[in-house]
Amino acid sequence: MYKTTAKHKRRVHESDYDIYGDLAKIKDALAEATHGVKGRAGEVLSQSFDDVKEKSAALQENVSTYVADKPLKSIGTALLAGVFIGYFIHR
Repeated sequence: MYKTTAKHKRRVHESDYDIYGDLAKIKDALAEATHGVKGRAGEVLSQSFDDVKEKSAALQENVSTYVADKPLKSIGTALLAGVFIGYFIHR
């Protein structure tokens, strides 16, 4: 078995580590990961907006069809909703 001196061990540790190089590699990895996440988040957000637009258009069409088919019932429902909202806001 070989025995190393403490002096030799310190030299090995000093020369083995490149802190600035490791820091640069970490920064590069984080930049790449952030760029990927940013792109994916943009895609998900865009898809969510598209889904909301489609659902709101379908809901608007359904409401206008319902109002055209049953005008008295829709006026009664709107009046009842207005009374409830007014009661809770006034309170």
